[in-house]
Amino acid sequence: MLSLFNQHQKNYLIIWLSICSLMVILMIFLGGLTRLTNSGLSIVEWKPISGIIPPLTDNHWLEEFAKYQLSPEYLQLNNSMSLAEFKFIFWLEFVHRLAGRVTGLVYLLPLLYFYRQGIIARTTKVYPIILLLFAVQGFIGWYMVKSGLEQMPYVSHFRLALHLIIAFIIYTLLFWQLMINSCKNKMILPGMNLQPLRLLCGLSLAMMYLQIIIGGLTAGLDAGLVYNSFPLMGTKFIAEEISISTIGFESLNDPVFIQFLHRSCAYLIIVTVSMIIFKLCYINNSKLRIINYCIILALILQVSAGILTIIYAVPISLALIHQIGAVILLSCLLWCYYSISSYADSVNNS
Repeated sequence: MLSLFNQHQKNYLIIWLSICSLMVILMIFLGGLTRLTNSGLSIVEWKPISGIIPPLTDNHWLEEFAKYQLSPEYLQLNNSMSLAEFKFIFWLEFVHRLAGRVTGLVYLLPLLYFYRQGIIARTTKVYPIILLLFAVQGFIGWYMVKSGLEQMPYVSHFRLALHLIIAFIIYTLLFWQLMINSCKNKMILPGMNLQPLRLLCGLSLAMMYLQIIIGGLTAGLDAGLVYNSFPLMGTKFIAEEISISTIGFESLNDPVFIQFLHRSCAYLIIVTVSMIIFKLCYINNSKLRIINYCIILALILQVSAGILTIIYAVPISLALIHQIGAVILLSCLLWCYYSISSYADSVNNS
């Protein structure tokens, strides 16, 4: 039984992890918004410190606009852009970068306090790993942007996918620590073997991370725009442009193939998650019942958003719902996997 003081300390830890998790979700949302509005290449310099101050005068704005006018995006795509239009995309990218810095500080400063107070053991490795990932994420973000400032006004879809999956990995680690510190009640399921369900959850999670990577490739190639019909791609289930005999590494640069890959992985996720839902329906436990309802709703939301995003040619609102839907579905599956794992581990240790 924790003392009142220790319980307060743990509550602070839970609040901090909750805030950090929500801020990473916000970052994923802002990243998607920046991408969908083509704002990511508006700031052509990486200034980790001085970059927190936006242009404050008309001259400063003209200087930033002049730098942008030398970029491939302006020269090849936006050479008729006005200063007012530039300010719009600049502010979106600026807010995205500023939010990243704030998220890093919100993570770092309380972390130092928790270590100093002994609330987090100095031997705990996961928190420094998360901190390192935040730093890597900032660098990868610029590495991605830089790819669109050299010759072609498009960021590398591989770098974009890397940037996206690291964000989801950070979120996963934070959310997992949040569950460790906040989920207290162990499930009581006499005689239940949940190992098959645990393996199925693990498989679904692995496929979710793969789908997130493919989703990043899809966004980077604008692959959502090549076929806007469902369930067929044009008149066929497999688009005419795709030939099994020619599939190779270069296919990862083909928007048609990437959209097909994204759809195919989605079908597999639907199957595996549906199997989880089916199995959970036969387990008489209130906690797992709630988790199952959440998984069902999250799956319906994500599938519906994905289909509508394709049909309506990737409107910003639906695309953002689809991206956040991935966070929600991933969270539900992590919650399910954690709950089952906690029960299985407690049985094994008893």
